[in-house]
Amino acid sequence: MAIAAFKPAPIFKPIEISAEALAHYGAHDSAWMQARRADALSVLQNTPIPTRIDEIWRRVELSRFNLNQTLQTILNGTQATAAADQASEWDVLRNVEAAPGWIMHVDGVCTAERFDPALAAQGVVYCSLDRATREHTALLDQYLMKECVKPNDTFFSALHAALMRGGVVLYVPAGVSIEEPLRAGTWLNAGHGGSCHHTLVVLGDGAKAKLIEEFGSPTSTVAGNSVAMINSSVEILLGDNAQLDYVSIQDYGRHTYNFSTERAKVGENATLHWVIGGIGSRFTKSAIEADMVGTKGTALLSGVYFADSKQQMHYDTQQNHIAEHCVSDLLYKAALRDEARTVWRGNIRVFPGAQKTDSYQANRNLQLSNKSRADSIPGLEIEADDVRCTHGATVGQIENEPMFYLESRGIEPVDARRLIVEGFFAPVIERIPLAETRERLLEEIGKKI
Repeated sequence: MAIAAFKPAPIFKPIEISAEALAHYGAHDSAWMQARRADALSVLQNTPIPTRIDEIWRRVELSRFNLNQTLQTILNGTQATAAADQASEWDVLRNVEAAPGWIMHVDGVCTAERFDPALAAQGVVYCSLDRATREHTALLDQYLMKECVKPNDTFFSALHAALMRGGVVLYVPAGVSIEEPLRAGTWLNAGHGGSCHHTLVVLGDGAKAKLIEEFGSPTSTVAGNSVAMINSSVEILLGDNAQLDYVSIQDYGRHTYNFSTERAKVGENATLHWVIGGIGSRFTKSAIEADMVGTKGTALLSGVYFADSKQQMHYDTQQNHIAEHCVSDLLYKAALRDEARTVWRGNIRVFPGAQKTDSYQANRNLQLSNKSRADSIPGLEIEADDVRCTHGATVGQIENEPMFYLESRGIEPVDARRLIVEGFFAPVIERIPLAETRERLLEEIGKKI
């Protein structure tokens, strides 16, 4: 008797996106974007949905997430008008007078943007993705989803390419330096189906820039138990001797399922400081990669995330050493309370010929309750013989001694715990190049405690 081949079940039911529905979704887009959507749909239709036997999806719990229902809400453009003024209440771009440029999005639509004309005169481009599809198509033709994140990489990258809406584009020509951080804020109103934000950063040889993006939505919905999906993408390309500080912080409401695909390519003697912060969402699944493609490149990857209630946060990081004499250093720190769960899966891959690689990765977890769970899965994949690659992972609770020390000096227990957690996160938060963003992140962490 023949035995039927085992076919693992996909984590989602097959999706239903017609060409007509996609055309309606992008009816107000530029002709350039409409053509890209049509191409992406054909890729999506031939891209398999992840299954439980895929290692990076094995620990994921998505039984309550109906992808098709959420997609239909996105395609139909349903949104709650009662929450239209909440973006101004969020006020993420306060005190932006010193910023050389800033961009604000609400529900995937750019509502305001400003950029220093003096920098524009030097050839710098900093604008919304929608504006770029109308005014800088040559730039997008060369870089958008061509070298870093590609539509056929994964199911979610293909889905993103088809539904991409909202985002920022930063291009800095060779030799140009922008000293003050550029700012971007993205808000998703309650009841809106979701967002497919795209960030594209390209720095020419010797260019320098700083970019801080912050994402948020209301903590509760106005449409009952409505669910939203975030499917974002980040692409970073650094030329030789370029330097970029990039910070991305999300504080989405607890009705959002947040997926992201992020990748950077670091050129010769280039330096990337990449900081991520995760506070909100009901579920987060982020794939973050740094490719060291030029000799003597450096990538410093830092992350802070705090999960409470029944939040799930999954971070998959990859440090790919393709060229020799490169350095990468990763430090991700997590705090958990209640019944939250975090999963960090990190891998350092050294390709053949990438000699003199110096790479490290560490994941530190602080459990604030007995019911929380933190999984740390470091890995090394070495194909060169003259390297230094190490990793470390820890999971622990607040010790009695520091609590006793603080309480003995009149500090209330809840404040003592807050100080200890802030101190735990401090080495990463201090790497954020803007005081306002550091203070906002600490404020949100304090609320969770």
